[in-house]
Amino acid sequence: MSDTITAISTAPGMGAIGIVRISGPATLTISSQFLYYNNSPLTQERIRKSSRQSLFCEFRNDSVLIDKIIYTFYPNPNSFTGEDVAEFHFHGNPILLRQVIDLFVTEGIRPAAPGEFTKRAFLNGKMDLTEAEAIGRLIHSRSRFELELSQKNLFGDLHKLTSRLRSELIGIKAECEAEIDFSTEDLTFESLEERRERIVKIQTLCSNILVKSSKADNLISKSRVVLFGEPNVGKSSLMNQLLGQDRSIISDIPGTTRDYISEDMSISGIPIQLVDTAGIRETNDSIEKLGINQSLREAENANLKLFILDSSKPMNLDQWMETNRLYLTSSILVINKVDISHTSWKEENLFERLKLILVDNGNLNGIIELSCKTGQGVDQLIRLIEERLSDSSLTEEYVMLEDRHKYHFQQIVSALSRANDLIINQAPAEIVVQEIDEAVLQVGQINGIVSNEEVLGRIFSVFCVGK
Repeated sequence: MSDTITAISTAPGMGAIGIVRISGPATLTISSQFLYYNNSPLTQERIRKSSRQSLFCEFRNDSVLIDKIIYTFYPNPNSFTGEDVAEFHFHGNPILLRQVIDLFVTEGIRPAAPGEFTKRAFLNGKMDLTEAEAIGRLIHSRSRFELELSQKNLFGDLHKLTSRLRSELIGIKAECEAEIDFSTEDLTFESLEERRERIVKIQTLCSNILVKSSKADNLISKSRVVLFGEPNVGKSSLMNQLLGQDRSIISDIPGTTRDYISEDMSISGIPIQLVDTAGIRETNDSIEKLGINQSLREAENANLKLFILDSSKPMNLDQWMETNRLYLTSSILVINKVDISHTSWKEENLFERLKLILVDNGNLNGIIELSCKTGQGVDQLIRLIEERLSDSSLTEEYVMLEDRHKYHFQQIVSALSRANDLIINQAPAEIVVQEIDEAVLQVGQINGIVSNEEVLGRIFSVFCVGK
Protein backbone atom coordinates (compact mmCIF):
# COMPACT_ATOMS: atom_id res chain seq x y z
CA MET A 1 0.00 0.00 0.00
CA SER A 2 1.54 3.30 -1.08
CA ASP A 3 -0.93 5.69 0.54
CA THR A 4 -1.29 6.74 4.17
CA ILE A 5 -4.60 6.47 6.01
CA THR A 6 -6.09 8.11 9.10
CA ALA A 7 -9.13 7.65 11.35
CA ILE A 8 -10.47 8.32 14.83
CA SER A 9 -9.94 5.11 16.76
CA THR A 10 -11.99 5.79 19.88
CA ALA A 11 -15.76 5.39 20.20
CA PRO A 12 -18.03 8.23 19.00
CA GLY A 13 -18.97 10.91 21.53
CA MET A 14 -17.13 12.87 24.20
CA GLY A 15 -14.62 11.27 26.53
CA ALA A 16 -11.45 11.87 28.49
CA ILE A 17 -9.24 10.70 25.62
CA GLY A 18 -9.72 10.68 21.86
CA ILE A 19 -7.24 8.77 19.71
CA VAL A 20 -6.41 9.53 16.09
CA ARG A 21 -4.35 6.96 14.26
CA ILE A 22 -2.41 7.13 10.98
CA SER A 23 -0.66 4.35 9.08
CA GLY A 24 1.46 4.32 5.95
CA PRO A 25 4.70 5.59 4.40
CA ALA A 26 4.01 9.30 5.08
CA THR A 27 3.32 8.76 8.80
CA LEU A 28 6.59 10.16 10.12
CA THR A 29 6.85 13.02 7.61
CA ILE A 30 3.39 14.35 8.33
CA SER A 31 3.59 13.77 12.11
CA SER A 32 6.68 15.94 12.35
CA GLN A 33 4.85 18.86 10.71
CA PHE A 34 2.46 19.19 13.65
CA LEU A 35 4.48 18.21 16.74
CA TYR A 36 6.35 20.68 18.98
CA TYR A 37 8.19 20.51 22.28
CA ASN A 38 9.24 23.68 24.15
CA ASN A 39 8.16 25.72 21.09
CA SER A 40 10.57 23.76 18.85
CA PRO A 41 9.47 21.27 16.18
CA LEU A 42 9.98 17.60 16.94
CA THR A 43 12.32 16.40 14.20
CA GLN A 44 11.93 13.07 12.45
CA GLU A 45 15.25 12.00 13.93
CA ARG A 46 14.04 12.77 17.48
CA ILE A 47 10.79 10.92 16.86
CA ARG A 48 12.63 7.87 15.52
CA LYS A 49 14.93 7.80 18.54
CA SER A 50 11.85 7.76 20.77
CA SER A 51 10.06 5.04 18.78
CA ARG A 52 7.46 3.13 20.81
CA GLN A 53 7.78 5.66 23.64
CA SER A 54 5.03 8.07 24.65
CA LEU A 55 6.00 11.70 24.04
CA PHE A 56 4.20 14.57 25.75
CA CYS A 57 4.15 17.40 23.21
CA GLU A 58 2.06 20.10 21.55
CA PHE A 59 0.02 19.57 18.41
CA ARG A 60 0.11 22.80 16.36
CA ASN A 61 -1.22 23.97 13.05
CA ASP A 62 1.51 26.44 12.08
CA SER A 63 1.69 28.70 15.14
CA VAL A 64 -1.79 27.82 16.47
CA LEU A 65 -1.82 25.44 19.43
CA ILE A 66 -4.54 22.82 18.89
CA ASP A 67 -3.97 20.63 21.96
CA LYS A 68 -1.35 19.21 24.29
CA ILE A 69 -1.14 15.51 23.51
CA ILE A 70 0.58 12.16 24.01
CA TYR A 71 2.19 10.94 20.77
CA THR A 72 3.60 7.48 20.00
CA PHE A 73 5.37 6.37 16.83
CA TYR A 74 5.59 2.69 15.87
CA PRO A 75 8.07 2.07 13.01
CA ASN A 76 7.50 -0.71 10.51
CA PRO A 77 7.43 -3.67 10.58
CA ASN A 78 6.86 -3.83 14.35
CA SER A 79 3.47 -2.17 14.44
CA PHE A 80 -0.17 -3.27 14.36
CA THR A 81 -0.43 -2.84 10.58
CA GLY A 82 3.17 -3.72 9.74
CA GLU A 83 3.62 -0.16 8.39
CA ASP A 84 4.76 3.04 10.11
CA VAL A 85 1.96 3.85 12.56
CA ALA A 86 1.39 6.86 14.82
CA GLU A 87 -1.17 7.44 17.55
CA PHE A 88 -2.19 10.90 18.75
CA HIS A 89 -3.94 10.98 22.14
CA PHE A 90 -6.01 14.19 22.31
CA HIS A 91 -8.63 15.34 24.76
CA GLY A 92 -11.78 13.52 23.72
CA ASN A 93 -13.87 16.22 22.05
CA PRO A 94 -15.36 15.02 18.73
CA ILE A 95 -15.07 18.50 17.17
CA LEU A 96 -11.36 18.63 18.03
CA LEU A 97 -10.76 15.15 16.63
CA ARG A 98 -12.58 15.97 13.39
CA GLN A 99 -10.45 19.13 13.06
CA VAL A 100 -7.31 16.97 13.31
CA ILE A 101 -8.59 14.54 10.65
CA ASP A 102 -9.29 17.49 8.34
CA LEU A 103 -5.74 18.79 8.85
CA PHE A 104 -4.29 15.40 7.95
CA VAL A 105 -6.47 15.16 4.85
CA THR A 106 -5.19 18.54 3.64
CA GLU A 107 -1.68 17.05 3.85
CA GLY A 108 -2.65 14.20 1.53
CA ILE A 109 -3.61 11.51 4.02
CA ARG A 110 -6.70 9.51 3.06
CA PRO A 111 -9.56 8.75 5.50
CA ALA A 112 -9.51 5.03 6.28
CA ALA A 113 -12.30 2.71 5.19
CA PRO A 114 -13.99 0.51 7.83
CA GLY A 115 -11.57 -2.16 9.03
CA GLU A 116 -8.73 -0.90 6.85
CA PHE A 117 -6.11 -0.85 9.62
CA THR A 118 -6.84 -4.50 10.43
CA LYS A 119 -6.97 -5.38 6.73
CA ARG A 120 -3.48 -3.93 6.29
CA ALA A 121 -2.29 -5.93 9.31
CA PHE A 122 -3.57 -9.09 7.61
CA LEU A 123 -2.10 -8.23 4.20
CA ASN A 124 1.26 -7.46 5.82
CA GLY A 125 1.33 -10.82 7.60
CA LYS A 126 0.77 -9.51 11.14
CA MET A 127 -2.16 -11.89 11.68
CA ASP A 128 -4.13 -14.48 9.77
CA LEU A 129 -7.70 -14.02 8.63
CA THR A 130 -9.29 -15.83 11.60
CA GLU A 131 -7.44 -13.55 14.04
CA ALA A 132 -8.43 -10.45 12.07
CA GLU A 133 -12.10 -11.47 12.09
CA ALA A 134 -11.91 -12.17 15.83
CA ILE A 135 -11.04 -8.51 16.44
CA GLY A 136 -14.36 -7.40 14.96
CA ARG A 137 -16.28 -9.98 17.01
CA LEU A 138 -14.39 -9.06 20.19
CA ILE A 139 -15.32 -5.38 19.82
CA HIS A 140 -19.02 -6.22 19.41
CA SER A 141 -19.26 -9.02 22.01
CA ARG A 142 -22.45 -8.70 24.06
CA SER A 143 -21.54 -11.11 26.86
CA ARG A 144 -18.52 -12.45 28.70
CA PHE A 145 -19.09 -15.85 27.03
CA GLU A 146 -18.92 -14.34 23.54
CA LEU A 147 -15.94 -12.18 24.56
CA GLU A 148 -13.95 -15.17 25.77
CA LEU A 149 -14.66 -17.15 22.60
CA SER A 150 -13.54 -14.11 20.57
CA GLN A 151 -10.35 -13.92 22.61
CA LYS A 152 -9.63 -17.60 21.91
CA ASN A 153 -9.74 -16.91 18.17
CA LEU A 154 -7.81 -13.65 18.49
CA PHE A 155 -5.07 -15.38 20.45
CA GLY A 156 -4.72 -18.01 17.76
CA ASP A 157 -6.80 -21.05 18.78
CA LEU A 158 -8.56 -21.30 15.40
CA HIS A 159 -5.29 -20.49 13.60
CA LYS A 160 -3.53 -23.37 15.40
CA LEU A 161 -6.41 -25.72 14.62
CA THR A 162 -6.48 -24.92 10.91
CA SER A 163 -2.68 -25.07 10.68
CA ARG A 164 -2.77 -28.55 12.21
CA LEU A 165 -5.52 -29.64 9.83
CA ARG A 166 -3.58 -28.33 6.85
CA SER A 167 -0.41 -30.11 7.97
CA GLU A 168 -2.23 -33.44 8.43
CA LEU A 169 -4.00 -33.14 5.06
CA ILE A 170 -0.76 -32.31 3.27
CA GLY A 171 0.79 -35.37 4.92
CA ILE A 172 -1.99 -37.57 3.51
CA LYS A 173 -1.61 -35.92 0.11
CA ALA A 174 2.16 -36.51 0.14
CA GLU A 175 1.64 -40.20 0.95
CA CYS A 176 -0.84 -40.54 -1.94
CA GLU A 177 1.44 -38.78 -4.42
CA ALA A 178 4.48 -40.79 -3.33
CA GLU A 179 2.52 -43.97 -3.99
CA ILE A 180 1.63 -42.66 -7.47
CA ASP A 181 5.15 -41.48 -8.36
CA PHE A 182 7.00 -44.51 -6.98
CA SER A 183 4.49 -47.27 -7.61
CA THR A 184 7.12 -49.29 -9.50
CA GLU A 185 9.72 -48.97 -6.75
CA ASP A 186 10.17 -51.48 -3.95
CA LEU A 187 8.82 -49.15 -1.27
CA THR A 188 6.36 -49.65 1.57
CA PHE A 189 3.41 -47.27 1.93
CA GLU A 190 0.65 -47.06 4.54
CA SER A 191 -2.27 -49.39 3.90
CA LEU A 192 -5.48 -48.04 2.37
CA GLU A 193 -7.27 -48.77 5.65
CA GLU A 194 -4.71 -46.72 7.61
CA ARG A 195 -5.10 -43.87 5.13
CA ARG A 196 -8.87 -44.05 5.35
CA GLU A 197 -8.70 -43.95 9.17
CA ARG A 198 -6.59 -40.78 9.00
CA ILE A 199 -9.11 -39.16 6.66
CA VAL A 200 -12.10 -40.19 8.81
CA LYS A 201 -10.38 -38.83 11.92
CA ILE A 202 -9.99 -35.37 10.33
CA GLN A 203 -13.54 -35.52 8.94
CA THR A 204 -14.92 -36.32 12.41
CA LEU A 205 -12.91 -33.51 13.97
CA CYS A 206 -14.32 -30.98 11.49
CA SER A 207 -17.87 -32.28 12.02
CA ASN A 208 -17.47 -31.90 15.80
CA ILE A 209 -16.22 -28.34 15.32
CA LEU A 210 -19.41 -27.50 13.41
CA VAL A 211 -21.54 -29.01 16.21
CA LYS A 212 -19.68 -27.03 18.89
CA SER A 213 -20.09 -23.89 16.80
CA SER A 214 -23.85 -24.44 16.50
CA LYS A 215 -24.11 -24.80 20.29
CA ALA A 216 -22.12 -21.62 20.79
CA ASP A 217 -24.36 -19.73 18.34
CA ASN A 218 -27.43 -20.80 20.31
CA LEU A 219 -25.97 -19.42 23.53
CA ILE A 220 -24.72 -16.22 21.93
CA SER A 221 -27.91 -15.44 20.01
CA LYS A 222 -30.35 -16.05 22.84
CA SER A 223 -30.28 -18.14 26.03
CA ARG A 224 -33.54 -19.73 27.17
CA VAL A 225 -34.07 -19.31 30.91
CA VAL A 226 -37.08 -21.35 32.03
CA LEU A 227 -39.01 -20.76 35.27
CA PHE A 228 -40.11 -24.17 36.50
CA GLY A 229 -41.85 -25.66 39.53
CA GLU A 230 -45.14 -26.47 41.23
CA PRO A 231 -48.22 -24.21 40.95
CA ASN A 232 -48.37 -21.03 43.05
CA VAL A 233 -44.70 -20.97 44.01
CA GLY A 234 -44.23 -17.51 42.41
CA LYS A 235 -42.98 -18.26 38.90
CA SER A 236 -45.13 -15.55 37.29
CA SER A 237 -44.24 -13.06 40.04
CA LEU A 238 -40.54 -13.76 39.52
CA MET A 239 -40.89 -13.30 35.76
CA ASN A 240 -42.52 -9.92 36.32
CA GLN A 241 -39.72 -8.97 38.76
CA LEU A 242 -36.97 -9.91 36.29
CA LEU A 243 -38.70 -8.09 33.42
CA GLY A 244 -39.55 -5.02 35.49
CA GLN A 245 -43.14 -5.14 34.23
CA ASP A 246 -46.37 -7.13 34.68
CA ARG A 247 -46.17 -9.69 31.88
CA SER A 248 -47.54 -12.85 33.53
CA ILE A 249 -50.95 -13.10 35.22
CA ILE A 250 -50.62 -13.61 38.98
CA SER A 251 -53.32 -15.58 40.82
CA ASP A 252 -53.72 -17.68 43.96
CA ILE A 253 -55.72 -20.22 41.96
CA PRO A 254 -53.54 -23.26 41.06
CA GLY A 255 -53.27 -24.00 37.35
CA THR A 256 -53.79 -20.40 36.20
CA THR A 257 -50.88 -20.65 33.75
CA ARG A 258 -51.97 -23.25 31.17
CA ASP A 259 -49.42 -22.42 28.46
CA TYR A 260 -45.87 -21.10 28.59
CA ILE A 261 -45.28 -17.35 28.28
CA SER A 262 -41.99 -16.02 26.90
CA GLU A 263 -40.43 -12.57 26.80
CA ASP A 264 -37.07 -11.28 25.59
CA MET A 265 -34.75 -9.39 27.92
CA SER A 266 -31.05 -8.72 28.45
CA ILE A 267 -28.83 -9.24 31.49
CA SER A 268 -25.44 -7.52 31.26
CA GLY A 269 -25.63 -7.68 27.49
CA ILE A 270 -26.61 -11.36 27.40
CA PRO A 271 -29.76 -11.78 25.26
CA ILE A 272 -32.26 -13.96 27.11
CA GLN A 273 -35.62 -15.49 26.35
CA LEU A 274 -37.35 -15.75 29.73
CA VAL A 275 -40.03 -18.47 29.81
CA ASP A 276 -42.79 -18.80 32.43
CA THR A 277 -44.28 -22.32 32.45
CA ALA A 278 -47.36 -24.07 33.81
CA GLY A 279 -46.99 -25.47 37.35
CA ILE A 280 -46.04 -29.14 37.65
CA ARG A 281 -48.57 -31.21 39.62
CA GLU A 282 -50.87 -34.23 39.39
CA THR A 283 -54.12 -33.20 37.66
CA ASN A 284 -57.10 -34.70 35.85
CA ASP A 285 -57.63 -31.57 33.74
CA SER A 286 -56.70 -32.56 30.17
CA ILE A 287 -55.87 -28.98 29.13
CA GLU A 288 -53.68 -28.41 32.18
CA LYS A 289 -51.90 -31.70 31.44
CA LEU A 290 -50.99 -30.37 27.99
CA GLY A 291 -49.52 -27.27 29.65
CA ILE A 292 -47.53 -29.42 32.10
CA ASN A 293 -46.12 -31.56 29.28
CA GLN A 294 -45.11 -28.36 27.49
CA SER A 295 -43.41 -27.17 30.70
CA LEU A 296 -41.36 -30.37 30.83
CA ARG A 297 -40.27 -29.91 27.20
CA GLU A 298 -39.31 -26.28 27.82
CA ALA A 299 -37.27 -27.27 30.88
CA GLU A 300 -35.49 -29.99 28.91
CA ASN A 301 -34.48 -27.52 26.17
CA ALA A 302 -33.49 -24.68 28.52
CA ASN A 303 -29.99 -23.27 28.70
CA LEU A 304 -30.72 -22.60 32.36
CA LYS A 305 -33.61 -23.59 34.64
CA LEU A 306 -34.86 -21.64 37.65
CA PHE A 307 -36.60 -24.20 39.87
CA ILE A 308 -38.91 -22.18 42.15
CA LEU A 309 -39.80 -23.43 45.63
CA ASP A 310 -42.37 -21.87 48.01
CA SER A 311 -40.98 -21.41 51.53
CA SER A 312 -44.30 -20.14 52.94
CA LYS A 313 -45.50 -23.75 53.20
CA PRO A 314 -44.15 -26.65 55.28
CA MET A 315 -42.20 -29.24 53.34
CA ASN A 316 -41.30 -32.89 53.75
CA LEU A 317 -37.74 -32.69 52.45
CA ASP A 318 -37.25 -36.39 51.75
CA GLN A 319 -40.55 -36.71 49.90
CA TRP A 320 -39.92 -33.49 47.95
CA MET A 321 -36.45 -34.66 46.93
CA GLU A 322 -37.79 -38.02 45.72
CA THR A 323 -40.39 -36.25 43.55
CA ASN A 324 -38.21 -33.49 42.13
CA ARG A 325 -34.63 -34.76 42.07
CA LEU A 326 -34.59 -35.27 38.28
CA TYR A 327 -35.97 -31.78 37.64
CA LEU A 328 -33.23 -30.14 39.69
CA THR A 329 -30.28 -31.15 37.53
CA SER A 330 -28.43 -28.05 36.23
CA SER A 331 -31.00 -25.74 37.85
CA ILE A 332 -30.73 -22.70 40.07
CA LEU A 333 -32.94 -23.50 43.05
CA VAL A 334 -34.89 -20.34 43.97
CA ILE A 335 -36.43 -20.36 47.46
CA ASN A 336 -39.25 -17.81 47.12
CA LYS A 337 -41.47 -16.01 49.70
CA VAL A 338 -38.76 -15.80 52.36
CA ASP A 339 -40.53 -12.74 53.76
CA ILE A 340 -43.33 -15.06 54.94
CA SER A 341 -41.41 -18.32 55.40
CA HIS A 342 -43.17 -21.05 57.35
CA THR A 343 -41.69 -21.60 60.80
CA SER A 344 -40.66 -25.14 59.85
CA TRP A 345 -38.09 -23.76 57.41
CA LYS A 346 -36.15 -22.19 60.27
CA GLU A 347 -36.86 -24.90 62.84
CA GLU A 348 -35.80 -27.70 60.49
CA ASN A 349 -33.02 -25.64 58.88
CA LEU A 350 -34.38 -26.58 55.45
CA PHE A 351 -32.37 -24.09 53.42
CA GLU A 352 -29.03 -25.32 54.74
CA ARG A 353 -30.11 -28.95 54.37
CA LEU A 354 -31.08 -28.34 50.74
CA LYS A 355 -27.79 -26.60 50.11
CA LEU A 356 -25.87 -29.46 51.69
CA ILE A 357 -27.73 -32.18 49.78
CA LEU A 358 -27.84 -30.48 46.38
CA VAL A 359 -25.05 -27.93 45.95
CA ASP A 360 -22.32 -29.94 47.64
CA ASN A 361 -23.16 -32.91 45.44
CA GLY A 362 -22.86 -30.79 42.32
CA ASN A 363 -26.48 -31.24 41.21
CA LEU A 364 -27.31 -27.54 41.16
CA ASN A 365 -26.09 -24.37 39.49
CA GLY A 366 -26.75 -22.48 42.71
CA ILE A 367 -29.30 -21.77 45.42
CA ILE A 368 -30.87 -18.39 46.17
CA GLU A 369 -33.31 -17.12 48.84
CA LEU A 370 -35.57 -14.31 47.66
CA SER A 371 -38.93 -12.59 47.94
CA CYS A 372 -40.72 -11.46 44.80
CA LYS A 373 -42.91 -9.25 46.98
CA THR A 374 -40.11 -7.26 48.62
CA GLY A 375 -37.43 -7.72 45.95
CA GLN A 376 -35.02 -9.28 48.44
CA GLY A 377 -32.47 -11.52 46.67
CA VAL A 378 -33.57 -10.62 43.11
CA ASP A 379 -30.32 -8.76 42.36
CA GLN A 380 -28.29 -11.74 43.61
CA LEU A 381 -30.32 -14.03 41.34
CA ILE A 382 -29.66 -11.79 38.32
CA ARG A 383 -25.92 -11.86 39.04
CA LEU A 384 -26.03 -15.66 39.37
CA ILE A 385 -27.89 -16.01 36.05
CA GLU A 386 -25.27 -13.82 34.37
CA GLU A 387 -22.46 -15.85 35.93
CA ARG A 388 -23.94 -19.18 34.83
CA LEU A 389 -24.73 -18.09 31.26
CA SER A 390 -21.26 -16.62 30.76
CA ASP A 391 -19.30 -19.26 32.67
CA SER A 392 -15.77 -19.18 31.24
CA SER A 393 -15.34 -22.89 32.01
CA LEU A 394 -17.95 -23.61 29.34
CA THR A 395 -15.92 -22.04 26.55
CA GLU A 396 -13.82 -25.21 26.28
CA GLU A 397 -16.93 -27.00 25.00
CA TYR A 398 -17.66 -24.45 22.26
CA VAL A 399 -16.06 -23.05 19.13
CA MET A 400 -17.05 -19.71 17.62
CA LEU A 401 -17.10 -19.69 13.82
CA GLU A 402 -18.17 -16.98 11.42
CA ASP A 403 -20.57 -18.00 8.63
CA ARG A 404 -17.64 -18.04 6.23
CA HIS A 405 -15.72 -20.49 8.43
CA LYS A 406 -18.74 -22.81 8.69
CA TYR A 407 -19.07 -22.97 4.92
CA HIS A 408 -15.43 -23.97 4.48
CA PHE A 409 -15.56 -26.58 7.26
CA GLN A 410 -18.67 -28.07 5.61
CA GLN A 411 -16.78 -28.22 2.33
CA ILE A 412 -13.85 -29.97 4.07
CA VAL A 413 -16.21 -32.57 5.55
CA SER A 414 -17.80 -33.16 2.13
CA ALA A 415 -14.44 -33.49 0.34
CA LEU A 416 -13.12 -35.94 2.94
CA SER A 417 -16.36 -37.92 2.81
CA ARG A 418 -15.92 -38.29 -0.94
CA ALA A 419 -12.26 -39.27 -0.48
CA ASN A 420 -13.29 -41.90 2.04
CA ASP A 421 -15.87 -43.36 -0.36
CA LEU A 422 -13.32 -43.43 -3.16
CA ILE A 423 -10.87 -45.42 -1.03
CA ILE A 424 -13.62 -47.88 -0.02
CA ASN A 425 -14.42 -48.35 -3.70
CA GLN A 426 -10.69 -48.82 -4.47
CA ALA A 427 -10.50 -45.78 -6.75
CA PRO A 428 -7.05 -44.78 -8.08
CA ALA A 429 -4.94 -42.64 -5.75
CA GLU A 430 -4.88 -39.88 -8.39
CA ILE A 431 -8.63 -39.33 -7.88
CA VAL A 432 -8.39 -39.48 -4.08
CA VAL A 433 -5.68 -36.79 -4.19
CA GLN A 434 -8.09 -34.42 -5.95
CA GLU A 435 -10.47 -34.53 -2.97
CA ILE A 436 -7.60 -34.07 -0.51
CA ASP A 437 -6.48 -31.06 -2.57
CA GLU A 438 -9.99 -29.62 -2.25
CA ALA A 439 -9.89 -30.03 1.55
CA VAL A 440 -6.48 -28.33 1.71
CA LEU A 441 -7.83 -25.47 -0.42
CA GLN A 442 -10.82 -25.00 1.92
CA VAL A 443 -8.54 -24.90 5.00
CA GLY A 444 -6.49 -22.23 3.27
CA GLN A 445 -9.65 -20.20 2.67
CA ILE A 446 -10.38 -20.24 6.42
CA ASN A 447 -7.10 -18.72 7.60
CA GLY A 448 -6.46 -16.58 4.53
CA ILE A 449 -3.64 -18.52 2.89
CA VAL A 450 -5.90 -18.50 -0.15
CA SER A 451 -8.06 -15.39 -0.51
CA ASN A 452 -9.44 -12.88 -2.97
CA GLU A 453 -10.21 -9.18 -2.82
CA GLU A 454 -13.98 -9.69 -2.88
CA VAL A 455 -13.87 -11.92 0.22
CA LEU A 456 -11.55 -9.52 2.05
CA GLY A 457 -13.76 -6.56 1.20
CA ARG A 458 -16.81 -8.30 2.61
CA ILE A 459 -15.04 -9.33 5.82
CA PHE A 460 -13.53 -5.95 6.71
CA SER A 461 -16.50 -3.81 5.62
CA VAL A 462 -18.33 -4.64 8.87
CA PHE A 463 -15.50 -3.32 11.07
CA CYS A 464 -15.72 0.12 12.63
CA VAL A 465 -13.69 2.94 11.10
CA GLY A 466 -10.32 3.25 12.85
CA LYS A 467 -9.89 -0.50 13.42
